[in-house]
Amino acid sequence: MTIKHEILVVDDDLILLQAMESALAPFYSVETFSNSNAAYSVLKRKTIPLVILDLHLPEVYGLDLLKKWKGEFPETEIIFCSGEQKVEKAIECLRHGASDFISKPFKKDDLLYLVNRTLEKHELKKKIEKLNPLINPMPIDFIGRSPIILELLKKVSLLKNHPHLNVILLGESGTGKEIMARLLHQQEEESNRPFVVVNMPAIPSNLMEAELFGVEKGAYTDAKQSRAGKFELADGGDIFLDEIGDLAPDTQAKLLRTLQEKQIERVGSSRVRKVSFRTISATNQPLSDLMSSGRFREDVIYRLSDMVLWLPPLRERKEDIPLLTHYFIRKYSRHSTVPTLSSAALETLLNYHWPGNVRQLESTIKRSLIFCTDNMIKEIEIYDPSTFNSLGKETIRLDKTDVSSDDFNALTKEFEKNIIHSAIKKFQGDKNAAMTALKLPRATFYRKLSEFGLIN
Repeated sequence: MTIKHEILVVDDDLILLQAMESALAPFYSVETFSNSNAAYSVLKRKTIPLVILDLHLPEVYGLDLLKKWKGEFPETEIIFCSGEQKVEKAIECLRHGASDFISKPFKKDDLLYLVNRTLEKHELKKKIEKLNPLINPMPIDFIGRSPIILELLKKVSLLKNHPHLNVILLGESGTGKEIMARLLHQQEEESNRPFVVVNMPAIPSNLMEAELFGVEKGAYTDAKQSRAGKFELADGGDIFLDEIGDLAPDTQAKLLRTLQEKQIERVGSSRVRKVSFRTISATNQPLSDLMSSGRFREDVIYRLSDMVLWLPPLRERKEDIPLLTHYFIRKYSRHSTVPTLSSAALETLLNYHWPGNVRQLESTIKRSLIFCTDNMIKEIEIYDPSTFNSLGKETIRLDKTDVSSDDFNALTKEFEKNIIHSAIKKFQGDKNAAMTALKLPRATFYRKLSEFGLIN
């Protein structure tokens, strides 16, 4: 079902109002008003895409109203209608922010054409606003002021204006390799350079060549149309090859030619396309292991690694934990005032070894903010993936030679019980508040309370 656009029509001529409503109602949701105050009340309650406004209302001049309404409701398009035939008046209205101008009397078809064109422009503006963060993303900042990070950022700055050098990023999972790749890209002066991300593990091996190099229509059964590959899309910019260590050996040979010759052939085509790009690759696997085991060609590694940057794990840059923590608190806080962190909570963060690195810290802070009932995060619970439990609690360990589904179920129940018990404790026994924070359905929440013996 198509939702009709809403239109407000404001005019003191009641006969004209009726005629306009009759013309527009079959296609749009129309409300008519003989004075601007009633229309203004509607604009304050909900977003209206279009207002058709008489230029000469008895109580107010239309251009004065335009300035006020465009200031308060900038997303609303305004079309002026007037008995004046002067071109100068129409130009004046457009100069002050009106979307269009139509002279009275007007034909029904002219009105419909004008309204339809204005609403199409309105929808296009909305799409552009949604795409703008992707086209012009916010500047990337790699958070950290520890000596090891400052040294890393110094090397990154030296790569500015050298987009011919391929860069490989090494580091454990969660250390910020993609953020670093975006930082490398954004520091270049040409802001319109493309940045294409390829997540290697997410692409099936039988589709890898088509995704990287493109495909011609009819190359295989499902190739219904020709399609550019990632390298072609990255022409003139950067391509980020995430988890490059998972690239299959047969595709590595084709990648080598692309890196050497800066040209690609789509699957099913013999036509050679010249491309220009910089590769920024990343892996959490040791390069020496990849090469010595034969899983990755040495010549490809050498082509990818004009510059090698190593991103340290969080446990080796613990002085950055307070800075990162406050950044995530500001980013994810939904409180009217940003909560602070107690010294005990900070000590918990500093004493943990962070196997999941910055990504695990980010998740921990997001979870802590849910349980924060005032303006201070007083306690921190860290879910340790090695024990599937929280820091400071007795863990359940299993003999690896004798693991069953019963063990998994016991672990899961213990985990759920700890979460619910902690939530109730945080909210000082208020079960409804705990249920809301955990976003659990009422029936599920109270069933688990009974199951875990938490009802008293």
